[in-house]
Amino acid sequence: MSEYQLTSTDNIIRTADGAVIPNDPLNTDRIEYGAWYAAGGVPDPYVEPPPPLPPADVVVMYDHENRLRTMEGTPPLTLEDFITHMNTMTVPEPAPKKRRK
Repeated sequence: MSEYQLTSTDNIIRTADGAVIPNDPLNTDRIEYGAWYAAGGVPDPYVEPPPPLPPADVVVMYDHENRLRTMEGTPPLTLEDFITHMNTMTVPEPAPKKRRK
């Protein structure tokens, strides 16, 4: 593990304390990083964070859908396919209320 880590921007992370160092030539932390780098320091590469987990209610619906599919003998959906399907569904309009006389 290096003393610094690259980010997806031009900011640098100092691994000792997680400080984000902006790309500002007057910033003392950036000057310190520049000297460390010039002396042969190699920062850790940027690592893309994992995608966020879907909300718990979506996971419950996904599990339920696949249990139903198992009982029906239908192949299960992947979570990605299930979410895509859910995002393309339309919610029917509620039936108009009957007026009381």
